[in-house]
Amino acid sequence: MNATAKRSGVDIRLIAIAVIVLLLAFGGAAAWAYTMNADLERTRQALSSTSTDLDTTKKTLADTDSKVTLAKAAVTDEEASIKSDKARITNLGNQIKRKDACIAAQTANLAEIRRILALERENFDRTSSGSTWAKANDASNKALDLAISYLAKSYASAAAGSYSAANSWLSRSNAQVAASNRQIKASNKAVDALNAASDAINKASDEFAKTLDETAATCGS
Repeated sequence: MNATAKRSGVDIRLIAIAVIVLLLAFGGAAAWAYTMNADLERTRQALSSTSTDLDTTKKTLADTDSKVTLAKAAVTDEEASIKSDKARITNLGNQIKRKDACIAAQTANLAEIRRILALERENFDRTSSGSTWAKANDASNKALDLAISYLAKSYASAAAGSYSAANSWLSRSNAQVAASNRQIKASNKAVDALNAASDAINKASDEFAKTLDETAATCGS
């Protein structure tokens, strides 16, 4: 009976130990489960926060993309503006070069206009009062008037039977005709000079018209 009681005491102790182990095991499991739940909760919170951060980041990236697009458009506009400015600078440089050439051409044109006007004035003077042509023409006309007057007197003397006087007046008339012819030659010579000058002026004017076209092209007008 003592042996039986002893075995029962051992069995109770074993059972108690087993129960304690199980309790410890369950306690550890419960602690582990609690810890895991806390970790999972923190993980869920972290994931939620990360998701929120991700959404914010996505929005920020979208805003950044929009800003980049706007910046690219601004850069494109700026490049176009720079290109346009460079074109204007090049154009201005060409205009400056043309301006120098234009001034030189216009200066030469002014000198040529003055030369042509001087030739025209000189040619006009060839027919003005006091010119060689005018003096010769006046002298020729005067001589012809005298020749006609002397011829009339010659006819009158002949009609009166005074042939000696008639011949004298006729001789004087012929002399005036000869004088008129000499003046006509001088007048014709002046006219030839006038015509030659007119031809030179016309040629110069034609060449000047061509020069004006070249100047218009040089000056860009």
